Amino acid sequence: MLSAAVLRLALLSSALLSCASCKHEKATRGDPYAHRPKLSSLEASNWLVELDVPGFGKAALAVPLGANSPRSIVIALHGSADRPEWACAALRSVAGPAPFVLCPRGVARADFTAADPRYTFGTVDDTARELRVGLAELKRRFGVYVAAGPVVFSGFELGADHVAWIAAEEPSFFSRLLLIEPSPSSWPSSRAALFGRAGGQRVLFAFGPLHRDELGQRAVLTSRGGAEARAVFLGEGPVTLEPPSRRLLRQNWSWLAAPGKPHDLENVAGNALPAGGPVAGRPAP
Repeated sequence: MLSAAVLRLALLSSALLSCASCKHEKATRGDPYAHRPKLSSLEASNWLVELDVPGFGKAALAVPLGANSPRSIVIALHGSADRPEWACAALRSVAGPAPFVLCPRGVARADFTAADPRYTFGTVDDTARELRVGLAELKRRFGVYVAAGPVVFSGFELGADHVAWIAAEEPSFFSRLLLIEPSPSSWPSSRAALFGRAGGQRVLFAFGPLHRDELGQRAVLTSRGGAEARAVFLGEGPVTLEPPSRRLLRQNWSWLAAPGKPHDLENVAGNALPAGGPVAGRPAP
């Protein structure tokens, strides 16, 4: 009688342990950092801070205040007469409070006064170098709070064109793109066909009436090439990042940023771009 009771107890304990192990495995699969101790809450002087980028102007950085686990990175490249602070504010509104949002400064425009400074970007190669240094500085400054793996890479107008060219060099890392009013020439049919095959996962095209047909077609071709793609029409007026556009982009953000196919987590933010020479396969500026 006693041996039967012991046997039942052993079987019950085994079942409970098996169930606990199953739950642990599920939790670990859902959160690769679940087994690590929680970090102390991330603090900063403000939600938006400056980040030194040696050799370049200071980047704007939206910080995930209060984070107690590693957070992903969103990169936002502004337009041709813009400010990185504006890009960070817009993408923080779209992406929510969870990720870091890194916004490179680019090059000051001489045709704007000191009271109203505006910035553009130089060559794609210069932008790639600035981004490489900025990502390394973000990793150096915030260390364990920066999650390894792919980022969401976004750009507005000229910034979107630079995103397209840079992402083509390392699509497995820059695997999720938000292209807001890009020039269709920066995402030709050949790139649409190859992005998914080279490791790219998702592209969200957002545009106004000027390139509506062409960019809608690029989204279709990108999907046929193996990456998921969506097209969002932002309205008949000039394309901006004002609240109506942000709301439309926010509706698609969870799709764009959701985990996809496994990636090599050794490819961390501090080593995002190839160390080599210029971005290949694009026209000269």
